[in-house]
Amino acid sequence: MMIDAGVDFLLIGDDYADNHGPLISPQIFRKFELPHLKRIVQEAKRRGIPVIKHSDGNLYPILDDIIDTGIAGLHPLEPGAMEIGDVKERYGQKIFVGGNVDCRYVLPYGTERDVRKDVRRVIDAASPGGGHVLASSNSLHANVKAENVLTMVQETRKYGKYPLQ
Repeated sequence: MMIDAGVDFLLIGDDYADNHGPLISPQIFRKFELPHLKRIVQEAKRRGIPVIKHSDGNLYPILDDIIDTGIAGLHPLEPGAMEIGDVKERYGQKIFVGGNVDCRYVLPYGTERDVRKDVRRVIDAASPGGGHVLASSNSLHANVKAENVLTMVQETRKYGKYPLQ
């Protein structure tokens, strides 16, 4: 229905993991969830619509399976759960990576300097060569300071312009 409505991409939610690993065993994931994700991605691709998969946590035990569905991108790559630079290095030829600016501590409680430093950390790790969309490491929830979001955007526009400095 969303494709019929004219969306430019699909963002598939539902977290598969927490910081320690998948919420269900990889075997159960492959048996019960993966076929549905594949079907959604295949239908979207058949109709020319890219799919972005959203999941928090440590996806490493099931990441190859997720990538192999043909998703276009992965978001949000939580700091402390997965290293965005590592995911970019391993899978950057197949997908784009998104997110990773810390919305647990930096965006809600950090100073302007903390935000700028975190934005640069993420850009340095994931942006070289393209294939990175800078965003928060999940959502811009109620505890996130509006001024820190503005700082994130400003620093991204200043430091993250291609070609990177």
